[in-house]
Amino acid sequence: MITFTDVIKGKFLEEFSAISMSEALVAIALSFVLSLFIVFIYRVTYAGVNYNRNFTGCLMMLSMVTTMVILVISSNMVLSLGMVGALSIVRFRTAVKEPTDTAFLFWAIATGIICGAGYVTIAILMTLLLGLLFVAVHAFAGKQKNGTYMIVVRCDSDCAVEDKLMSVSGYKLKNKTMTSSYTELVAEIKLSEVGLKKIDYLLNSPGVRYVTIMNS
Repeated sequence: MITFTDVIKGKFLEEFSAISMSEALVAIALSFVLSLFIVFIYRVTYAGVNYNRNFTGCLMMLSMVTTMVILVISSNMVLSLGMVGALSIVRFRTAVKEPTDTAFLFWAIATGIICGAGYVTIAILMTLLLGLLFVAVHAFAGKQKNGTYMIVVRCDSDCAVEDKLMSVSGYKLKNKTMTSSYTELVAEIKLSEVGLKKIDYLLNSPGVRYVTIMNS
């Protein structure tokens, strides 16, 4: 007579025999190391203002969790179909602010899938290649394109700062507030790092009260 304990024991041994524990540990360890490299590339190429450490931790966890899922469903066709159905009804509503962050999310997921599938050489080579491409594209874009900034200038009503701003490359007036005592300008400008330092001449202009420059 087969008891409930025998069924549980047999199922337990069947599950462990379907997945090699040594291969699983190697896959997860490889996913962890490659996710560290992805985080390093993200930190080097990050061009935003507020660096989010939680996002880098998310990249590492996402890669390793994906590896675990692929390891499990690769040994069971029924479970893989059930996993696809379960994921199809899950809604992720976390807003991704930067388009580059989306690329890194897909990169971490793809790395986890490749590691879980057991393609060790492909995972290493593709991760290194993508990392070099990210760095190269980031360096090329930084040299070829000026940054876009929002500038806020408050000055006396009779100040001629607007005429100076109009000579700046990519000047676009967004808002202008005029009162009897002051004038406030909000504009969009395009400047390189060298040009951004030269914009300090506005502070020395007669009648200027303050200048605020923000990365848009």
